[in-house]
Amino acid sequence: MDLDAAERAGIRDATRRAALLDYLDGLGFSLEEMVAAEAQGRLFALAGDAVVRSGPPRHSLRDAAAALGTPLADVAHAWSALGLTVADHDQPALSDADIAGLRTWVELRRAVGEDVSSAMLRVLGTSMARLAEAESAAMRGGAPEIQLDYTADEARTAKAYAEVAQLVPLIGSLMDSVHRQHLQATRTYFEQVVHGASASVVVGVGFADLSGFTALTERLSLAELSRVLSTFGSTASEVVHEHGGRLVKLLGDAVMWVSADPNRLVEVALHLVQNPIAASAGIQVRAGLAYGSALALDGDYFGSPVNLAARLVAAADPGQILAPRQVTEQLTGWLCEPLPPVTLRGFEEPVTPYALRPA
Repeated sequence: MDLDAAERAGIRDATRRAALLDYLDGLGFSLEEMVAAEAQGRLFALAGDAVVRSGPPRHSLRDAAAALGTPLADVAHAWSALGLTVADHDQPALSDADIAGLRTWVELRRAVGEDVSSAMLRVLGTSMARLAEAESAAMRGGAPEIQLDYTADEARTAKAYAEVAQLVPLIGSLMDSVHRQHLQATRTYFEQVVHGASASVVVGVGFADLSGFTALTERLSLAELSRVLSTFGSTASEVVHEHGGRLVKLLGDAVMWVSADPNRLVEVALHLVQNPIAASAGIQVRAGLAYGSALALDGDYFGSPVNLAARLVAAADPGQILAPRQVTEQLTGWLCEPLPPVTLRGFEEPVTPYALRPA
């Protein structure tokens, strides 16, 4: 590669960075592409970025609106609902693939309406943002060579990042497969909890959290805390799915799940409360349960049983499972000890909680 030409074009210290430039040249990147990456301060990441991105950012939101035959304001709203931002509607920021993806939104909106399609975009954007953060954290932790401040060597970092980036399209293929599997599982689940034409579902709701989490953060090192939270989250996911439930969300030190069967709802709670990893770290788990009609919306649940379960987990002692009568009257094989009525925020009448344990 002509290093003098690269220097004149805008690549600083081209001679000193010859190894990086030769590597990128060998991959087929043009000088113009290198100069554009250099202007963004990401020349070392060019090879990896080319794989991670959906394609060259050739189109603006205004271009997308024209291509889709849709008002610019609607396209900008959809892009924002996905959690994505563009400072200027005329700034080239979208690839051909991005516009193809937005065509799916146009068809979705035509099929289900504005409100539902916007809600779907928000769920998709939130989910993808969380996945992207998890991927990034995993890559930084498992392959530190992708960080320039770790290697202090642009060529070494470029090669490491390009290698890890090859996983991104493979993860996309995995996502499509898992999405289809979850659609089948969701259909089966809702057949159990939807009754009639109502928008509500009849379901058991559970919350579990790590008791004394604030004090825990002061006592454990960051590595220990990461291990506990990661193990608690993975254990919760495995236990919920093993017992036919649905994991709604992980909230750091807490987990929310739902189940059509009250007995299996309690079984999940027991497994979480008796979590051996938490116990080995001197941590206790508590749980609160409820049962009744709830609104299932955008992958989350709302309504009285959700509120009640959340209040009961906050009222539970470490290692305790609390549930109201609506749960206990449907259980078999469990000891249900009534406790004194408690006043819970958001509920006008005191609630009598029952402490549950296996018979």
